[in-house]
Amino acid sequence: MLCCLPVPTVEIQRGVPLKPYTTFKIGGRAKYFVRAETVEEFREALDFARRRNLRVFVLGGGSNILVSDRGFDGLVIHPAQRGLAVASEDEKSSTLRVAAAEKWDDVVRHAVDHHWWGIENLSHIPGQAGAALVQNIGAYGPQLSDCLAQAEVLDMATGQILEFPPARCGLGYRRSIFNSTEKNRYAILGISLRLSKFGKPDLRYPDVAAYFEERGNSSPSLAEIRKAIIAMRDSKFPFPREEKGGNAGSFFKNLQLGEAEFQKLQKRVQKDFPHRAQERLAEIRRRYVGPGPIKVPTAFLMDICGLKGFRLGNAQVNETQPLVLLNLGGATAHDVMSLAGHARRTVAERTGMAISLEPEPVGFSAEEVAEYLNIP
Repeated sequence: MLCCLPVPTVEIQRGVPLKPYTTFKIGGRAKYFVRAETVEEFREALDFARRRNLRVFVLGGGSNILVSDRGFDGLVIHPAQRGLAVASEDEKSSTLRVAAAEKWDDVVRHAVDHHWWGIENLSHIPGQAGAALVQNIGAYGPQLSDCLAQAEVLDMATGQILEFPPARCGLGYRRSIFNSTEKNRYAILGISLRLSKFGKPDLRYPDVAAYFEERGNSSPSLAEIRKAIIAMRDSKFPFPREEKGGNAGSFFKNLQLGEAEFQKLQKRVQKDFPHRAQERLAEIRRRYVGPGPIKVPTAFLMDICGLKGFRLGNAQVNETQPLVLLNLGGATAHDVMSLAGHARRTVAERTGMAISLEPEPVGFSAEEVAEYLNIP
């Protein structure tokens, strides 16, 4: 008796270079690679991995990762389903359903064009909508969590599609369950954003407020805010679109310090750094009142430690915004991780602060990462 097996519809490829799929333009090959256009293709790919006992990595826009020079010894699934649609609306708001593979900045442009408020300050951030949720992206005041209505996810163990309310996603500063407590369990299929039809400009961030004060504009439009954010980001962050090189956006997280930790930092800066650095730190402190954590920009620490422009191999600390590590063209993952380790050790030695990575190292062992980033 013949046994009828399902005919796979998804194409599994071998040895696909991952470099073109990342904004860093760095990384080796995937042992197996699949482009999943539908949920069914995603499930087929997962079944392929289970039958061969393969590790799985879901690769979206590649904007917040650094792939090892060895690549990834498993199956890389690249979701490719796109789409934007209004899921519901009333007289005050519209809820926009966004497929995970949509480019995030296209989502922001769409919202601004339709006069929906809430994500305009998040303009010009590279990557896809799914990754925006993983990192709970934030910039110039707002975070994605401020307008998230729902997440649609695929449980990669069961193949079940689930709908998560914001509280289930565990959102915090550059954090969600998808990059922490339940990492690698769920694949994000889409997000729903509740956007206001009658919003107002969010000018609480000093740079944004100063931009419009200089122009005498106290009530900018959505289009004007988006234009301003793009201009400010372009002046600091090289948008990863270069053909020969690239970057992964901010490579280090900002510090969230309690009062005792801040006092420790302040004493070090008063002791070892010039008066201008002390004034800048005092200004950072004045921005935060109340019981919450004090956000200290890691760029400030890297700047006063003289790391701007520092280069190892073909990787360099950006001269205008030192949170960004640049691939100058031909940089290896080894170059970047060595540079990151140097930056961590320098900041720790001079300020006593331990800074942490924002992008995910892919294809590295935990021991390799620890060795690169070790602080004596």
